[in-house]
Amino acid sequence: MNFYRTLEKKAKKKNKTIIFPESSDNRIIDAVKNILHRKLAKVILIGTDQNSDPSIKSDKNLTIIDLKFSSQFLKSYHINKSLTKSGYDLLRSVSEIKDPLTFACLLLKNNFADGVIAGSVYSTTEVIRNAISIIGLSKNNKTVSSFFIFTFPKKNIHNKKIIAYADCGVIPSPNSSQLSDIAIQTANNFSKLTGIKPRLAFLSFSTKGSAKDASIDKILGAYEMTKKKSPSLVCDAELQFDSAFVEDVALRKNPNGKIKGDANVFIFPDLNSGNIAYKITERIGGAFATGPIVQGLSKPVMDLSRGCTAEDIVNMTRVIANLS
Repeated sequence: MNFYRTLEKKAKKKNKTIIFPESSDNRIIDAVKNILHRKLAKVILIGTDQNSDPSIKSDKNLTIIDLKFSSQFLKSYHINKSLTKSGYDLLRSVSEIKDPLTFACLLLKNNFADGVIAGSVYSTTEVIRNAISIIGLSKNNKTVSSFFIFTFPKKNIHNKKIIAYADCGVIPSPNSSQLSDIAIQTANNFSKLTGIKPRLAFLSFSTKGSAKDASIDKILGAYEMTKKKSPSLVCDAELQFDSAFVEDVALRKNPNGKIKGDANVFIFPDLNSGNIAYKITERIGGAFATGPIVQGLSKPVMDLSRGCTAEDIVNMTRVIANLS
């Protein structure tokens, strides 16, 4: 698809270094072989020689770091000092350094790479916990969230080509401030990845007061905050999905709104609705999903679904190379 071809061209020019801490997973090895063959990025595998395919060991763009050297590596490069500055428990770092994900985040923290991709074996909780405690949040940000990019193999009835959903993987019940952060982060990253101007809808079971509930107040609060923090962002709230997605419905339900059925970034009020919607869009709607794309960290750490394929991992590499 054009979207991924464009990301690939940009990734090749950037030539980023990406760490994969789950080298025991055959999907990771298959993906790394593809990544190296396509020259999408340089790769660091955390593990042992036994975990990797002999056909890629000689590739000049592949580095394999054996975990038995991890403690020695820390001492040699004085990484511990930077960890204490970031608030990471030094004793815990020593005891956990044999964990591949922890070690991968330490390498990223200290600029030995540009990003980490994990989650084929580790849970989302493990990936996010390591990322927050070691990597830390981006400047002036208090929220870590995620979004999905959806592409469609052929034009659908509403002529949608690329859309984004957030948050579908991190915050179970965001408050207004968090919801606003999620919206702004997703809009910015959607624009960075696609080159398309974001048109954002805060979703609800109500459109413009058609129902009353305390949960709607949270959505409207997020909308007001977002307008103040990012006045140039085209956004509207509260909107039912059809009001945000279908022009004819928008004309009836929201005739004076900024979003007229042309939204391309959709912000869900909670993780239940976002996660359910993304799986329906992918499994029933036939869209191709890439994510969860984690955002809000000072350096990129991406969380794969444990049901991911090698192709999903390659696509996430295209994404992280363009966000790092």
